[in-house]
Amino acid sequence: MKAPDSTVRLNKFLARAGHGSRRSVEEIIRQGRVTIDGQIVTDMGSKVDPENSNVMVDGNLTQMPRDFRIYAFHKPLDVVSTLKSQGGQPSLDPYRLQSEIPERFVAIGRLDSESTGLLLWTDDGHLNQALCSPDAGVWKTYEVVLGADLPLNKVPLLTEGKIHIDGRPCRPCKLEMADNKTTRHWVIQIHEGRRRQIRRMFKKVGVKVVHLHRVAVGPVQLGLLRPGGFRRLSFEEEQALRKEVAPYMAQNSGKKTSGPSRGKAHARRTHPAKRKG
Repeated sequence: MKAPDSTVRLNKFLARAGHGSRRSVEEIIRQGRVTIDGQIVTDMGSKVDPENSNVMVDGNLTQMPRDFRIYAFHKPLDVVSTLKSQGGQPSLDPYRLQSEIPERFVAIGRLDSESTGLLLWTDDGHLNQALCSPDAGVWKTYEVVLGADLPLNKVPLLTEGKIHIDGRPCRPCKLEMADNKTTRHWVIQIHEGRRRQIRRMFKKVGVKVVHLHRVAVGPVQLGLLRPGGFRRLSFEEEQALRKEVAPYMAQNSGKKTSGPSRGKAHARRTHPAKRKG
C-alpha cells in the first residue's frame, strides 16, 4: 500500500511559517532566497516535507508550526488596527511584541482607532477570511453609547436593512436597548464589517456614536481581558467558533485564499499568552 504524501507546496509552507501570504512568499522564492536541503529553489511548484526537509530563508532555518492558534486581544482606545503606526498613533505591533505573539499572527478584521474591545488574531488564513466575510453569518456584538436618545421609530430602519452606505444597503442587524440603561445605550449585532459601519449607520438616523466597544465575535466573549492584553482561546471556544464558520468554509473550500489553510485544533486546554510586567 502506498504511503500517504506528507509533502506540502513550498509557498504554503513559507506562509504557514510566518513569511507572509502565499502570494508574497512567491516573490521570496523568485528572488532565490530559499533553499531546500542546501539547494536554491525558484520553482513555484516545489514541495517540502515539513518533518524532514531543511528549509532556509536568507540563511535562516524556518519551520512550520504544528497547529493553528487563535488569540483574543482587547484593543485599547486610540490604537490603530495596523501593525505599523500611522500618523504617530499607537499601533498593534508593540502589544504583540510585549505579549510575545509570533509574527505569523495577524488581526482578523479591524476596529477603528476610537473603538475598543475584542479583536481576534490567528495564523489560520482560511479562518481569517471566513470571519471577515459577511456571508459566513458570524455576529459581532458591540455596546454602543449615543450622544442623544435614539427615537424608537428609527430602530426598524437599522434592524430591517433600510440604511444605505456608499450606495449599498446594510444587511439587517440586531439591536436592543442595553440592560438598565436609557435610549442612549444599546447593544448592536452585525455580521458585516464595512469601514466605520456602525458609526455611519447611526449617523444616518440622526444620532452620533460617542462610544463603541466590541464585546463578542460569534461565541467568543471579551470577558474580563484587560486593555492591551492577549489570551489564547480555550479548546471549547475555538471549536465553537470554527463550528459557526464551518458551513461557509466547506462551501468555499475549493476557492483560493492568500493565507494558510486550515489545521488541527490545539490540545484541550487554555493557553494564556505570556505578558511581561
